[in-house]
Amino acid sequence: MTPVTEYLAEIRKHLAQGDSTEQTHRGALERLLESAGKDVDAVNEPKRIDCGAPDFNVKRSKVPIGHVETKDVGTNLDEMERGRSPNGEQFKRYRDGLPNWILTDYLEFRWYVNSEKRMSVRVAGLSPDGKLKQYPGKTKSSLI
Repeated sequence: MTPVTEYLAEIRKHLAQGDSTEQTHRGALERLLESAGKDVDAVNEPKRIDCGAPDFNVKRSKVPIGHVETKDVGTNLDEMERGRSPNGEQFKRYRDGLPNWILTDYLEFRWYVNSEKRMSVRVAGLSPDGKLKQYPGKTKSSLI
């Protein structure tokens, strides 16, 4: 199995239990991030920084390379980007304060560099009945 397939299997298992939250999936995401290389370390709940407290600080060989902010599966990331929703203000702080970061609802990953969205990748979606559906070819991406 690929790291993405393993990651989605764990997300699927948690969703099927019916009581998962945003924090439930953090372990799966940490393993996925660290699968990028043996020198990659994803620190869950790192110390607070000037713009807030992103959920992960990602390092390569102990050198910080970026942050990840997670939201629960199904969270409307478009509304967040527009500055709306309960997390709109947080999005603005991170967009303006973090030079390299990812926003995710665990199924879609949006990458921002110097306040601009560079790429969006969706690895799976939710069917109308709430089941996780992996996209063919493991990812569906679009350059923004």
